[in-house]
Amino acid sequence: MRKLFIILPALMMSLALMAEPKPLRVLVLGDDPMMVTDELTGAVGYANQLQPLFDDAVTVDVQASPTLLPTDPASLLSAAHKGDVALVCKRPVEEKDEDKTMADIYLNQLLAIQQAAQKKGVKLIWLTPACPRYFTADTTQVHRMGIYPEVVRRMCQRDALPIIDVENLTFDWLTEAGMDSTAKAFVPVQPSIPAAENKTAREGNILNETGAQQVAALIANAIRSDKKNILNKRLRQ
Repeated sequence: MRKLFIILPALMMSLALMAEPKPLRVLVLGDDPMMVTDELTGAVGYANQLQPLFDDAVTVDVQASPTLLPTDPASLLSAAHKGDVALVCKRPVEEKDEDKTMADIYLNQLLAIQQAAQKKGVKLIWLTPACPRYFTADTTQVHRMGIYPEVVRRMCQRDALPIIDVENLTFDWLTEAGMDSTAKAFVPVQPSIPAAENKTAREGNILNETGAQQVAALIANAIRSDKKNILNKRLRQ
């Protein structure tokens, strides 16, 4: 009986330690304007609003990466370490190459980044760039990101890679909420000429705090609905 009293507390302590979430570093890498906070423009990045959505053992580290050399994709992951989870949200890097279509060039860049991550032991989750707020004169929200997001989607579907489709998430949000309601989520565009006022009232690609929190919540909901996502169980309930 005495041994039981000695063993039981130690067992309970071990179980408690096992139940505690393990420390995890989530590295957000990219150059999407809606991802990064910039005090000069008044921008609040959605990546900076992700931290409160995860448990206390998760650390979200945002590393803006304005450039990426296609010949050295590992440079994007220079701040990443083995065991990190990296959310990668790159805008396309264009090259002039008459022998390849732009889709092929984008795909080669993405695959090179994926291979570099595998070599470093970094787990990638791909993000498509957020959809800029752009309503036409008849208040219809439109896509303006070209073919790049579709290349990301196709690669992830083909190779069974984790993806959070931020472009479609934000497009659906903008469409459903509408032009007037979403205006409060973006930093107002300063028109360069008076005639541009009506146009700039319909545009935006710089989030304020309200917008950043909204996009972060969309991302969290996408993770929560994907049971296979490595971050699924690290979200606060």
